[in-house]
Amino acid sequence: MLAQPLRVLLVEDDEDDFLITSNLLSEIPGRQVDLKWVATYPDALREMESGQHDICLVDYSLGERNGLELLHEAVEVSCVAPMIMLTGHTGYDIDTQAMKAGAADYLVKNQINTPLLERSIRHALQRSEIIENLRKLASHDELTGLHNRRAMDSLLQEVTERHQRYDRPAALVMLDVDHFKGINDSYGHLVGDEVLRWLGQLLRETARSVDLLARYGGEELAIILPEMNSRQALGMAERVRRRVGIRPFVFYQSDGQRVEIPITISLGVAEMPDDARTGESLIAAADQALYAAKRRGRNCSVEFRDLVAHSKTN
Repeated sequence: MLAQPLRVLLVEDDEDDFLITSNLLSEIPGRQVDLKWVATYPDALREMESGQHDICLVDYSLGERNGLELLHEAVEVSCVAPMIMLTGHTGYDIDTQAMKAGAADYLVKNQINTPLLERSIRHALQRSEIIENLRKLASHDELTGLHNRRAMDSLLQEVTERHQRYDRPAALVMLDVDHFKGINDSYGHLVGDEVLRWLGQLLRETARSVDLLARYGGEELAIILPEMNSRQALGMAERVRRRVGIRPFVFYQSDGQRVEIPITISLGVAEMPDDARTGESLIAAADQALYAAKRRGRNCSVEFRDLVAHSKTN
């Protein structure tokens, strides 16, 4: 299978230098290059913010402003593509400044040839991939691939700030696997791990693209639902519960025997702002609802507001 074209953004205000760099890129062996050229600072920043490029080659001299300023602004607007600084200047401390501003490499124009440019781009892409993998490990649960507890706390903080600023609702569903200890005891912890991985995939298939999925701890998972109230979130919880109930977990023993394990889950639902005002209190409310679902016999969903209403009548 042919590799995807390398999407390169070239920020260069000199047409002659653009033609030289374009020719060098076209000579890179074994890789098609899809080149986008922009000559002005505003156009460059807009393109870098778009996220449509694999790598950005940025000229130092850009009229009244320079490439270092552009690198700083690109980082501020969350440009994820690695950036390489190109310059005709030598004898200055621009290379150090470029690295501090976020550049992956620094190349002097009259010293660039195709092998050097190819190597610089390749190393920048590899470094970017390594950094992204490390970032993902820091924010995602290794077993399920969902966000981890630390990331969940950060995401709930964002949800809280959005509510405070725009008065928008959000809901949280906490869920865990019924009788999970029995699965581990009967089939082993490796099978228990596979059940959690399977459940994480099922959540990804069921949730909306804007929903945020996390592993809270152990067999307890979470769904953060922006722009949903408690009643809407209960509908989502029930949709997940039914999908789990009709799809038994299947695995094969070492002798090839097929084993089906019926899985059920219990779920608790809470809403911001009616049930909680902070991410921490939202978790506490959804957790209370979850444990109420356990007490009611498992394999059901409970809203926190029902607990409050029940307590007021007693």
